[in-house]
Amino acid sequence: MVQEYEVIIIGAGPAGLSAGIFVARQKASCLVISKDLGGQLNLIPKLENYPGTLMSSGPLLAKTLESQYLTFGGEMTYDTVERIDENESGLRVKTSRSEYIAKAIVLAPGKVPNNLGVQNESAFANKGVHYCTKCDAPFYQGRVTATVGVGGYLLESGILLSRMASKVYLIYKGGALGGDKDMIASIEKKENVELIPQSSIKSLSGSNNLQSITILDNSGKEKTIQVDGLFIEMGSKINLDFVKHLVKINTKGEIEVSEGGKTIHPALFAAGDATSIPYKQIVAACGDGGAAGLSAFNYIEKLKGRPGIRADWKKTIGDSVFHY
Repeated sequence: MVQEYEVIIIGAGPAGLSAGIFVARQKASCLVISKDLGGQLNLIPKLENYPGTLMSSGPLLAKTLESQYLTFGGEMTYDTVERIDENESGLRVKTSRSEYIAKAIVLAPGKVPNNLGVQNESAFANKGVHYCTKCDAPFYQGRVTATVGVGGYLLESGILLSRMASKVYLIYKGGALGGDKDMIASIEKKENVELIPQSSIKSLSGSNNLQSITILDNSGKEKTIQVDGLFIEMGSKINLDFVKHLVKINTKGEIEVSEGGKTIHPALFAAGDATSIPYKQIVAACGDGGAAGLSAFNYIEKLKGRPGIRADWKKTIGDSVFHY
């Protein structure tokens, strides 16, 4: 039997779980479908820039958001969405194990950073190897770092690290840096940045944490350098094959959204890193997730002939009703 929900949310990262919290609080039937809990939150061992939290981590925040969502009566299942299609009852969601029907869907699949492809790379994840310079550069104040990547991702990484690290090795395969000319000029003026062109990383070494990297240049010459951290900025993958026929996707492979997470499909809403929002930060994903969740709830309310809501909840004290 195909299960039916008013709202289904794809993804259990900060955007998806925040959307779920705002939907479930309204007592709408809601299901979150995700491959895992947290998504890229699991790449963050220390979380310093999420408002209201101190000494937290990505996995801890994910678990907290999940607990909030489940407290309000939401449901979760761990599965892979293969296809979303329209049908007479709304939207049909086919997963690898089941099928569901929803009146509205919030898309929050997030993105997955591209790996460097070095053999023992995963062993040093969060132990010196990082995939988000904006997130983790502050942990390397006065330390030696390296960054490897492509185009604007690499330039931005190098500039951010140069403001904090004592030394930055900027490693790239080409003979010249590519991207914004002003950013290139800025990088070239940095005294603590050493450019290493026509090179790639061959291997990573260390005991419990990353301690050194071996670089291979185009002539076949190897060089090992001591580093405290390596930032990999090779871009990211966003899997939207399951829904690309129903939404508009921009040249970056992101879902185009307007205010409230609206897409070109009236019953599909989107939030988080898989969308065209400018800032890929946890707090932005949570805010957009909440907005997309409320937009989805208002959509199903209008299907019932109701006006929808502008506030998340209300409380009655005496004769007065307060909206928050």
